Amino acid sequence: MREDKLKLRRKIYMLVAEHAKKLDNLQDVYTAVMESLGEELNREEAEARVRAALGTFDKGEIPQKVDFPFISVIEKACISRRENCRCSISCESGAIHMDERGRPTIDIDKCLSCGLCIVACPEGAITDKAEIAQVIDLIKKHKRVYAVLAPAFAGQFGPYVSEGQIKTALLMLGFYDVLEVALGADMITVKEAEEFLRRMDRGDKFMITSCCCPPFVRMAKGYRPKIAGLVSDSVSPMVAIARFIKAEDENAKVVFIGPCIAKKTEAKLPELEDAVDCVLTFEELSAIFEAYKMEMEKLEVKMPMTDASHDGRIYGHTGGVSTAIINSIKSLRPNSKVKACHGNGIKECKQILDAVEQGALEANFVEGMACIGGCVGGPGKLAAPEEGARAVDEFAQKSSVGEAVANQTANILFQKYKDKVKLESPKM
Repeated sequence: MREDKLKLRRKIYMLVAEHAKKLDNLQDVYTAVMESLGEELNREEAEARVRAALGTFDKGEIPQKVDFPFISVIEKACISRRENCRCSISCESGAIHMDERGRPTIDIDKCLSCGLCIVACPEGAITDKAEIAQVIDLIKKHKRVYAVLAPAFAGQFGPYVSEGQIKTALLMLGFYDVLEVALGADMITVKEAEEFLRRMDRGDKFMITSCCCPPFVRMAKGYRPKIAGLVSDSVSPMVAIARFIKAEDENAKVVFIGPCIAKKTEAKLPELEDAVDCVLTFEELSAIFEAYKMEMEKLEVKMPMTDASHDGRIYGHTGGVSTAIINSIKSLRPNSKVKACHGNGIKECKQILDAVEQGALEANFVEGMACIGGCVGGPGKLAAPEEGARAVDEFAQKSSVGEAVANQTANILFQKYKDKVKLESPKM
């Protein structure tokens, strides 16, 4: 995306947050943002961009609840209209094409919801729905709204902003509490390790872990029936931590914050929608911080982040999931033979799944990440992937707990609610 289009996108996000802070009616927020933009944009394009930033692609009232689909083309903003545009090239599933009238469109049945086309389009003519105003409204109306931060959050808001300052800023926005999704990753890590051992004991050739990445799960479904039954049934760490929060606090609302646009789709799936109420990207949260005039580097930290293990935190980059689960496998059964491979980006994920289908996979444990670099490379990121990965590792090193199996907080929560919280979801 061109720098000017990225700035425009973020300006609209900031204006939405600024007006949602003062106004209670979402339709009023829409009107106020449109007035703030003035003649800066063609009216039709402005309407489409602002409505998407408020959670809808349709005309009419702004909805309180955002729902499918989550990615669409802003036709007025698309000036190239070629089959070989950057957005089309970035789409490994072939979901972007021209309709019979030569207009760009997205085939929702093929779309992986990865959002990589959004950042690939120079004109910013592909967009996702945002829940910025809905989150602000949620905080206004409910006293116990929890923020859960994806493992990739470290380093996203600048090199001089600590993880504790990010938590402090969220508490100042009005969140009741802030937790690491990596705590949920610790629980899922142990579950995945135990599942791997059970599968090897019964003679399975390999196990595909797909707990983190919704696009990888969606892609894997295209390889049925060849790999049916070989994909783990674990929910994502996002869903796990949200369900445990709601088991502990029946009045809780949960907002997931991460770099991933696909999580917006995941959170609304019928079998998972009980867990997360709203999803924000780091880009969207940054706009809220700007609207609330947060000077994050100056914030005093009174409640540091201490939820997760080292291994739960490294879920934020490619290879982190494999490393965490293998460490737990070795703790549970030291002599286990694990040969892992991981797909770094959709293209590599497809190559691995092709090898599985052809019976040519030389591994017994598979991790798939749709974004290059893993979650730190997600389309809703703020930092460069290599910087994000480095920050994730540095934050992981600060944990007093090494392996997921040793995280007593996760163990206590799991034992307390294991009969109440479901950590499985049908995927194949």
